[in-house]
Amino acid sequence: MRTEKIISVDFAQEDAYSQILPRSPLITSYHANWNDFRLDYHQQPPFETPEHTPQQHVISISLTKQPINVERVLDGHVQHECIKYGDIVVIPASSYHKLSWEIEAEFLVLSLEKALFARAGYDLIDMQYTDIIPHFADSDPLIQQIGLALQSELESDGMGSRVYIESLATTLCIHLLRHYSVSSSKITKHPEGLSRLKLRQAIEYINQNLEKDLGLAEIATAVGMSMYHFSRLFKQSTCFSPHQYVMNCRIEEAKRLLTKTEQAIDQIYPQVGFQNQSHFTNVFRKLMGTTPNAYRKQVKI
Repeated sequence: MRTEKIISVDFAQEDAYSQILPRSPLITSYHANWNDFRLDYHQQPPFETPEHTPQQHVISISLTKQPINVERVLDGHVQHECIKYGDIVVIPASSYHKLSWEIEAEFLVLSLEKALFARAGYDLIDMQYTDIIPHFADSDPLIQQIGLALQSELESDGMGSRVYIESLATTLCIHLLRHYSVSSSKITKHPEGLSRLKLRQAIEYINQNLEKDLGLAEIATAVGMSMYHFSRLFKQSTCFSPHQYVMNCRIEEAKRLLTKTEQAIDQIYPQVGFQNQSHFTNVFRKLMGTTPNAYRKQVKI
């Protein structure tokens, strides 16, 4: 019988960690407005958390360089773990969790709302009958890579496009549904890609909204599909991921504006969906091998 109060932790709240950890995260996506998921980077001293239950599904990714010994209690099951760099732990929403460690720990925490899973794969599975299951520390290279990619986007001042960030989140959700859920459903394959109508609708929507920070969910909704199926089928049809295609369209429109108008660079980049001139210049250079100013001079010779 439990005698201590169990803390309910809502990671949608900015100060959620103050209830269970001694330090705030060093980096957080809280202010980046990532829809229905959050990433936090921590460096925490030796500590024992109170027992708590998360309102979201939670994934922890260890970044501690040396192995770290942890005692974890997850839904009443006690486990002594030797966690290595890159190991992940899956803590489902509403589970009971408590842990302690004895050296400085470095780790990422991803908290995922149930609504994100529904958007990612609503045409894949009935979410009413799908539960994420607890998973003690173990290696999962895909989850580790997704976590590190999201951390990299966050450390670049969150200037990565929403369509890229949501693509990573969608891949993570489907991976969890495949390998860490009760249903472990098989994913339906569509080898022929998008229909001509849906492909045309998607391309038209992208080109009509280049000035916006387009999200994968927004484009998928415009053609009536889940993020997962839209992303896969769009790539099959175009050989580009939605993120790559949107970036190519933005740069093509930027080239047109650089060639056909006398607008200054700081007038052009907002029209093609970039939040600042530095990000615009970096992407332009990456795709074109030159800067916007140098490109303008070259084509007007």
